[in-house]
Order: sequence, then structure tokens, then C-alpha cells
Amino acid sequence: MKAVKNQSVYFPDEDQQELLRILDDIFYYSIHHFSATIIEETEDIISTMNISDALAERIFPQLVWWTTFCLPVGTEHMPIFQQYLQLNKHRWETKSSFFQDVLASWLSLNPGFYYVLDFQSGSGSVFICRDLFDGETKIVRMYQRKFLVPKCGEMITGLLIPMGNATYITQGGLFHIPEELSQQVSREILAYAKKQIISTNYDFNPHLYPSLIMIILEMMEKAYGK
Repeated sequence: MKAVKNQSVYFPDEDQQELLRILDDIFYYSIHHFSATIIEETEDIISTMNISDALAERIFPQLVWWTTFCLPVGTEHMPIFQQYLQLNKHRWETKSSFFQDVLASWLSLNPGFYYVLDFQSGSGSVFICRDLFDGETKIVRMYQRKFLVPKCGEMITGLLIPMGNATYITQGGLFHIPEELSQQVSREILAYAKKQIISTNYDFNPHLYPSLIMIILEMMEKAYGK
């Protein structure tokens, strides 16, 4: 067992490494089998927004992960991850119940919106955030140092992937919303979501994410665009 520095958070080494390998495998599976679909769906979403190329480029990775985990596609009309899981689930039949539970939790992922409460650096980057919709605190670890480090007070959005023990990772980085816009953004997207939700649990409303992102990006374009 190993700990994240300065946090009482532990990962079983073998399970964690296997889950990280699966995330890499999902990425390559998606690109190999669905690259045209992912690009088409993502570009279609962006084309409906009145935003700059720079903002479109910044949000592109978040929409790719949303398409991979949340959008029903293909003849199976299931998200890409669900199709991947059905094809490969035999590979993990002998894994621990911890591993099986974490992997199953990925079937209901939905990119969220979070306030950054604290940041620490150690053998990676660890930050603590609060979910805008349910108020829960999440501990998140960023493994790739090329990603922009979150700042306390700002809002972030993206796909946080559970790794067990109440901890999360981000594979595709996160989209950062400046602190001076965070309260206005919160009011706007909460009001929109309240009118459009199908389930009172935000995680069960993945169809909302593109519309919520559009609200945020167009607010940022108005505030900072030239």
C-alpha cells in the first residue's frame, strides 16, 4: 500500500496500476475504433458556440472524454467505454471486489463542476475540490505534469475518474474558470440545470454537459474575448 503525500489516502498498488492501464487502453480503443465519431460529435458541439478558436481548443479534451464515457454511439447505441467494457470484461473476472467496484463506477461518469479548495504537491499534484451540485469534497490527483495546476478559489470542470478510497484522478486535464467569474457561472449553470434535469442526481444527467459548457464558454468569451 502507498500513500499520497500529506493526505491519509491509500491505493492498492496493483489495482491502481491496472486501472491506469485500462484508462490508457480505453483511449487507444476509442481512437482506433471511433476517432471519426469523436471528432465529428465534438466539432458539432463546438460549432453551436459563439466562441474563439482558443477557447474551442481548450475545451476540446473535456468534450472528447464526455463523448467517450457519456454519449451513446454506433450501432450498439452505447457509450464507447461501455462497449469497451463489454468486449473486455472477461480479462478482469478474477480481480478483487475493490477493482470490480471501481471499474463499474466508471459506467456512470459525468464531467462535473468544482470549486478548488486546496492544492498540494508531492510525488504528483494533489488538490481538493467541492462539487458544485452535491457539495461533496473530492481529493484529486493529477499524474501528468503538463496539465495546468488548479488555483484555490477558481472553478474547474472536467471528468474526475474514481480510483477508490474516495479519491479521483483526471486523465484529460481540466478546464479552468477564473475566480472572478466563478460565482456568476455557478448561478447560471445551476439555474439552467434545475430546469433541464431528468434526475435530481447530476451524475445521471450527462446530456446536460454540452449545454452547461456552452453557457460558461460564452460568458468567458464575453468577459475576456477581444
